[in-house]
Amino acid sequence: MPSRKRSREAARTDRPSADRAARPLSDAAVAARSGRGVAEWFEILDAEAATRLSHDQIVGLLVDVYEAPEWGAQSVAVRYAQERGMRLPGQQPDGTFSVSASRSIPGSQSALLDVAIAQGAALTGLEPDAVHRLPERTTAEWTLANGELLVASVGQPASGQCAVSLVQSRIRLPELVARLRETLTTTVVRIARDAA
Repeated sequence: MPSRKRSREAARTDRPSADRAARPLSDAAVAARSGRGVAEWFEILDAEAATRLSHDQIVGLLVDVYEAPEWGAQSVAVRYAQERGMRLPGQQPDGTFSVSASRSIPGSQSALLDVAIAQGAALTGLEPDAVHRLPERTTAEWTLANGELLVASVGQPASGQCAVSLVQSRIRLPELVARLRETLTTTVVRIARDAA
């Protein structure tokens, strides 16, 4: 077994931005950035009996023992859990599900957040619980009656456009995921239409 040459804190500095970290890495990207392909990581995890470990424990094993960069370890751990039947796509470590939809839309952060708030209110029948209008955190949040959370986020502008995303989390039933993803996608399209 390799020695522990790097700490998890040191590995965290190798992470890309949150936006890039959220997207799954291709097999080629994992191999290029970690020195091992997904199949090799899976062989290691199988040899370590990782199906008995939690997500955080798998990440810790990959980072602390096998010196994988944390952002790559997160991606490998999620893919491993899904392929080994430990987790469904979109399933969070607490067993709930999360769905999202996003789109780059022309406009200012503030104006796009106003449109997102109007669409979120129309979707939920509620005013947001919290609204943040800082350039680095332009969001509106709704806590729904069933305990689910809806968050509208507007990223900082680039080339006259902002990334607008809707994320619904704490979803308890996996059979609701597809319908909710479709609803969020339609709502993002409406935000783009109303912002035009």
